[in-house]
Amino acid sequence: MDNKSRYDAIHAEFVDFTAQIIDELSPLDPSIGHPDAKKCLYRIYRDLRFTQDKRPYKTHISFFLSSHGIKRSGEAGYYLQIGQVDEEKSSGLFDSEAENKKGLTGNCSLGGGIFMPDKDKLAAIRQEIFYNTDQFLAIRNEKNYKKYFGDSYFTTRILSRAPKGYPNDWEHVDLLKFNDYCTMHTVPNKVLLSDGFKDYVMKVFKASVPLNKFILQATS
Repeated sequence: MDNKSRYDAIHAEFVDFTAQIIDELSPLDPSIGHPDAKKCLYRIYRDLRFTQDKRPYKTHISFFLSSHGIKRSGEAGYYLQIGQVDEEKSSGLFDSEAENKKGLTGNCSLGGGIFMPDKDKLAAIRQEIFYNTDQFLAIRNEKNYKKYFGDSYFTTRILSRAPKGYPNDWEHVDLLKFNDYCTMHTVPNKVLLSDGFKDYVMKVFKASVPLNKFILQATS
């Protein structure tokens, strides 16, 4: 019962935090609209169908602000998750070591872009990158984008060769090899625990806004 009341307090605080982020982010990216913050949060219950780890509850809390409907997967959006803070370890956020190896590290991770798009959306994004390379490179080379996200993406797969229909010797062929175009940044624990956390989150999300708009340009 004590854990339930603790979770309810954390959940209520996180709903309020999410609502504040929506209010500040919507003017920068109107595609996310003004959804009910409660409906943007993921459930605490883990999906146990395809794992040997049968713990019923997640050890993190998270939201997704989608460009096309609340928590709609395979669409551009903005994601944030916060896990248990352990000053001596970088883990504690994940349901499993395998999840950690996918690219999420630390106790708080956030980013934007698109994760697990369907094949048509992925094809459209790759085509947009091929035809509007200068625009895409300008997004990736922007100072804050590089500061928070670097040169890669949180992705399920990177192809070894150019996707079908594209020349393998194209100068920027590596830009087409990702299966997901999802930015991800790990927040230092000292920032997570500071009064400036929300402002930090907004800075990171702002850095991903141009990528989200590029994806919408490609897939709309």
